[in-house]
Amino acid sequence: MKMIIVGMGKNREIGANQDMPWSRALRDDLINFKKLSSGKSVIMGYRTFESIGKKPLPNRQNIVVSREPTGVEGVLTAYSLEAAYALAQYDVVVMGGGQIYADAIDDMDVLYVTEIDAEFPEATVFFPKIDQTKWQETSREHHEIDERNTYAFDFVKYERKV
Repeated sequence: MKMIIVGMGKNREIGANQDMPWSRALRDDLINFKKLSSGKSVIMGYRTFESIGKKPLPNRQNIVVSREPTGVEGVLTAYSLEAAYALAQYDVVVMGGGQIYADAIDDMDVLYVTEIDAEFPEATVFFPKIDQTKWQETSREHHEIDERNTYAFDFVKYERKV
């Protein structure tokens, strides 16, 4: 199984200044990411790897798509997305960034999208448009603002149409 996990603003914003535009303002989103990705092979681009502190995420096989080896113990380097898929020992989770998402979306079975009810005008990286002719929303769970989450958001699951 291949899946994307992404959080995005109302205009598909996913990145600004080497981080998510909402930074760490959605604690439940981080918890959900950990739950969905634990025990899987996570694939990311080098900038995403930098944004998480150039260290492997625990309890996951970490694969970075990059022209240069990361040199970090516990992190595999693949020179292409296809090579990353070949290295994956478990279900694949693509976790960014923008170009990796754009290149991978047609290979995926499922999209787990956190749709954040906010706009982030400082964003410079965007998620590709989800083509409704290829993807079907199969679940949606709404969350209001609370003490752990600065923004309202929905956890949305899209499955590839057959």
